[in-house]
Amino acid sequence: MSFFGSKLFGYGTGSSTSGSNAESSLTGVETIERLCDRLQSSLLIEDRHDALKTIKSLSKKYKLEVGTQAMHVLIDVIKQNNTDPELISLSLDTLCNIMNPSETEQSSHLPADLCTQFTEMFIKDLANLTLMFDLLDEFEFQIRWSSVKLINQLILNQSEQLQDKVLQIPRGVSRIIDLLSDSREIIRNDAILILNNLTKTNANIQKIIAFESGFDRIMEIIEGEGSVLDGGVIVEDCFNLLLNLLQKNYSNQSFFKEANYIKKICKYFELSGSDDTATNWTQQKTTNLSLLLRLIQCLVAPNNQQQIINDCQKAYNHFGLLHRLCVLLTWPGVPSDLLSQAICTVGEVIRGNEANQLLFSTVMMQSNPPRPIITILLLSMINEKQPFHLRSSILYCFECFLYKNEEKKAQVIETLLPKETGGISDINTGQILCTGLFAPNDFVSNWLCAVALAHTISNSNTLKEQLLRVQLAINTQDKIQAVSLLQQCMNILSESSNNTINYQFQSKISILMLISTWLSGCPAAVNVFLSNEQNIPYLISQASATDTEEKSLIMQGVSSFCLGLSMLYNSEQIDAFTAEKLKDIIMKRIGIEQFEQKLEYISQHEAYTKTLKQPKFAFISVKPNDLLFDYEFTRLYKSNETLVINLLKNKKKEERRDSNCSTDSRVSLDQQNALIINQYKQLIREQDAKIKEQQQLNQTLTKTCSQLQVNLQELMAKSGRSSPPEKLQYETRINQLEVKCNLLEEKCAEQEDELCKLQREKGIFEETINNLKTMDKNTEVLELRFENSQLKSQLSQINQDQENLLTLLQEMEDKLKNYKKLLKQHGEGVSDDEDGSHEIETNKINQSDDSCEKNQDIPNNIHSIIDSKDTSSNESNLLLNNNYMNESSEADNSASSFDQFKIESQPLAIPTGENVDLVTSDVKPFNFLQYFNNQVQSEQFIHNQKKPSGDELDLM
Repeated sequence: MSFFGSKLFGYGTGSSTSGSNAESSLTGVETIERLCDRLQSSLLIEDRHDALKTIKSLSKKYKLEVGTQAMHVLIDVIKQNNTDPELISLSLDTLCNIMNPSETEQSSHLPADLCTQFTEMFIKDLANLTLMFDLLDEFEFQIRWSSVKLINQLILNQSEQLQDKVLQIPRGVSRIIDLLSDSREIIRNDAILILNNLTKTNANIQKIIAFESGFDRIMEIIEGEGSVLDGGVIVEDCFNLLLNLLQKNYSNQSFFKEANYIKKICKYFELSGSDDTATNWTQQKTTNLSLLLRLIQCLVAPNNQQQIINDCQKAYNHFGLLHRLCVLLTWPGVPSDLLSQAICTVGEVIRGNEANQLLFSTVMMQSNPPRPIITILLLSMINEKQPFHLRSSILYCFECFLYKNEEKKAQVIETLLPKETGGISDINTGQILCTGLFAPNDFVSNWLCAVALAHTISNSNTLKEQLLRVQLAINTQDKIQAVSLLQQCMNILSESSNNTINYQFQSKISILMLISTWLSGCPAAVNVFLSNEQNIPYLISQASATDTEEKSLIMQGVSSFCLGLSMLYNSEQIDAFTAEKLKDIIMKRIGIEQFEQKLEYISQHEAYTKTLKQPKFAFISVKPNDLLFDYEFTRLYKSNETLVINLLKNKKKEERRDSNCSTDSRVSLDQQNALIINQYKQLIREQDAKIKEQQQLNQTLTKTCSQLQVNLQELMAKSGRSSPPEKLQYETRINQLEVKCNLLEEKCAEQEDELCKLQREKGIFEETINNLKTMDKNTEVLELRFENSQLKSQLSQINQDQENLLTLLQEMEDKLKNYKKLLKQHGEGVSDDEDGSHEIETNKINQSDDSCEKNQDIPNNIHSIIDSKDTSSNESNLLLNNNYMNESSEADNSASSFDQFKIESQPLAIPTGENVDLVTSDVKPFNFLQYFNNQVQSEQFIHNQKKPSGDELDLM
């Protein structure tokens, strides 16, 4: 060190003692300053190397001094020494040290964000960052690796700013992607880390990587490192990178699906290839497989675009990935965390897809006897020894299994219904759910099974009515008594409130949620519920409680909601608990304001708000003691809370229906629901307008971006054959155009996200409209019955008119025979062909004065219809139907001639029975002459039938 001190500070010959004294007398700032001067001014390459090595060694201890004084010097060294790899490498390593927080030696006087500040200083000038990316083209190991480390550190310190800067650098992202093909693993691995940090939030960089063959290169690395089961941390980084590229990026998801990368994922589930898979689940193996499951889930997540979900679900089934996932569920020794994630993944793969749900229902577990896998999963769900995250994931999988699958829902309810054949049957889904619903001292099973049953009967009045038939055998006082499932739920609540049995708070809430779902939109269930005189007093006692404890307030709110549903869907068949009487009871025992406050407490509760905003399986992430509300219940509560409050405040907009039907009684909600539907429809129209506007704007931005790219290519072509000043000008222009292109692409991505958001909101509104229409079906049945009775009376009147018409036809037939005789007496010939013709020639009457020609032009339609021997009642009915169509068209000022309606060989009878929609209430009497001809044609017909002697033939 003495020699170095003499060389550094003495600049000549001197003793080692004097050199050491001079060195020790300098401060850190002065030392760094002299080293920088020497680095800039020295002509000897060895001196410059020594000075740079010393700066590098001091950069950890004197980070502040090196950063403030040496940063610009180091950048100049990199620019000016292209032929000296060692100088460039030392400079890059020194810059990396001053920007790496982990390389800072313990010092209390340095600011915490010092490295971040140095990073901001460095990237403030885009030329510095461009210089770093230019060094990536150097194949020299020290230069490339040092530049990769520095770029990675810059991204870690200023991620968002670096993402924007990288897009402004020519081929910035492409150069990093090229590093994935580097044969030196340390450089390739650092390149993976750089891409991981760049792609976390920037959609544009994600798209560039995807379309630069990024998926192929990443999967090649995964296969080269031993795939999922045998791979290490490099495979983990690759899966993290794939997740960054696919999550919430619909463009990359579509490309991933269309390029058949899903087929390559199937190879990663070859569990049978490893002998120790069942026994040796290492932490790295579990992590890799967990990331792979997340990769599968992100393509079929419920918040994705529906088209992408459907296509990926089909692809999973087609390439056998769903089958491999089911095999993973049955594989022995799988860790519980990984098994829970696999169950959720299977649920999302089969959610709403009939073919996948059918395949999942056929999977059998190897047991004695073999049972469906869904049965084994439900048995694990009610087993209190299983971990909570596993039990809750099974519930989510069961919900996905029933989603948009009415057939499977009906099969679950059918397993609970009484069977005609006796004997002991095998365990089934319904028995498992009822066992868990009433399991004592296991509130988790109670909550999970109640939610599962609620999902089974939601949005289906038919299944709710079927569930009313379920009878349970209850052992009371050494006697077996049959009790309905609905009443047993209320008995559990009553007994638990009297401390007869021990059911925890979550169990009571779950049963009340099930009852609320059961009563919603089902008057039959409300009638059965009200028929037991003990149910309403229990709800009143719970709702009128005055405790201020949180759990008590929640019980009061949910009980009040059940009371409100009993009023809202009351069919007035239980005289003791009609809607008006229930309203009077609430006013006297609770008070309308207090009742409203109890309902509002639920909607303002933190757990309610979180559940309503989070995905459907959000309860998987909570603790067992935090179980409270289900997502479907919060949606039901939100849609009915306002209706209940308006019903109590007399602000409802429906009218009392007065009809002769015995079942027509309660206040209808049609007008209010119609108003809500109209509001949603108006909102949907506004959303459609916004979507069209966003699409037009997106098209405009795309065209602009394409034009800029064309200009960019032209400028790049010109810059290749221009002089240096012009080339610099063109490059500046190219950079500006690239910035504009990047900004436009970002704007397009934002527009696409907004478009997807509007489409999701539109889907939610349409689903709400469908729910409201489902609620109206019960009231519409009563209206249709009343209209049916009225239309039947009108139908009888029409039948009477038909009889009168047939009588009139018979009279006309007799008169026509008389006319034929008179024509024959006057020498006019009448052929049989003219009698049987079915052509209508009313408008072809000759206007000449020749009586013979006039007599030959008598309208054939009268002959063909009246004189036909094969005229039947069915054909008469057809005439009546055609007459009604003619008269209706005349009323609409769009009359058409009779020759537009031809008599078919198939007779059309008058509708009878329930087909009342084919007959309107304003049917006019049938006018025979008006049906065939108008008044002018009738007079012309009479004029043509005059006899030579002057006598006239009277048509009537």
